[in-house]
Amino acid sequence: MRAIVIYNSNTGFTEQYARELSERLSCPCVPLKKLDKAELHAYDRIIFGGWVMGSMIAGLDKMRSIAAPDAVFAVGCTPPFDEVVANVQEQNNLTDTPLFYLEGGFRFDKLGLPQKMILKAVKKSTIKKSNRTRQENFMVEVLGTSFDHFDKTQLEPLAKYAETWK
Repeated sequence: MRAIVIYNSNTGFTEQYARELSERLSCPCVPLKKLDKAELHAYDRIIFGGWVMGSMIAGLDKMRSIAAPDAVFAVGCTPPFDEVVANVQEQNNLTDTPLFYLEGGFRFDKLGLPQKMILKAVKKSTIKKSNRTRQENFMVEVLGTSFDHFDKTQLEPLAKYAETWK
């Protein structure tokens, strides 16, 4: 069984997880933007990873337009609260594809001005809410800062799932 890990990363956390996973599974790791569609026929299984913003997995629609992934990992800056994972799964229509949510981090300094402005506006409006969710409280605490919660042990469930393909 030949697998490939394809990823879309913005500030590097998704790439870290993708490389770690490909090393663990002894399979290639390719950024979505450099994917050669013709080469996909050589693989039996596709694992796609993308970063999360607003519950959407960046690059997943593009990946689906090329080929359907057999598993998806989503890297977000918030902890894997049940409601966060459920929302990501629902918003990305992942009812039939296994989803693995991994907490990455946030590199505020690597964002462009438009993204920074949007996040500042989100934080400002979230602060004003009286009954915030756990995710909103987390966002108020960390938006506008940089932090790193990368932990390769979070890959364990996905790696074990992929190893059943062999």
